[in-house]
Amino acid sequence: MLLNIEINGQQVSAKRGETILTVLNRIGVKVPTLCYLSSLSPSGACRMCVVEVEGLSHLVPACSHQVEEWMQIHTHSPRVLKARKTLVELLLANHPDDCLYCDRNGSCELQGLSEELQVRDRKYISKYKPIQIDKACPSIQRDPAKCVL
Repeated sequence: MLLNIEINGQQVSAKRGETILTVLNRIGVKVPTLCYLSSLSPSGACRMCVVEVEGLSHLVPACSHQVEEWMQIHTHSPRVLKARKTLVELLLANHPDDCLYCDRNGSCELQGLSEELQVRDRKYISKYKPIQIDKACPSIQRDPAKCVL
């Protein structure tokens, strides 16, 4: 069954049971995601994909929230952008300070979001404790401190 919804003022048809993110991807509207993997059930843990749905008092994660017939969705409203910026600031509070010389410099989603949302300085300071690098496998080095949620 097809549902009629509105995304950023544009009328869109969606299938019952589809998530907002699936519909956004299909129509070419980009919203950031950090924890979403298409092969796994969505968790909504990072909250980076939040969108505003008219009539709801809270923002909803697009990756795990299903569309409904009445929905009017805003993906880049001032409220949404402010929330995403705050989320990046909070993620960076618990992230190592080596972004400028990190091996992934220039190819990191968190770094890209920081730039896009104009997060230049750390707003929140946490008691970050370095985590041991996992060197159990000789061919793969895993640094848990670089994981986002």
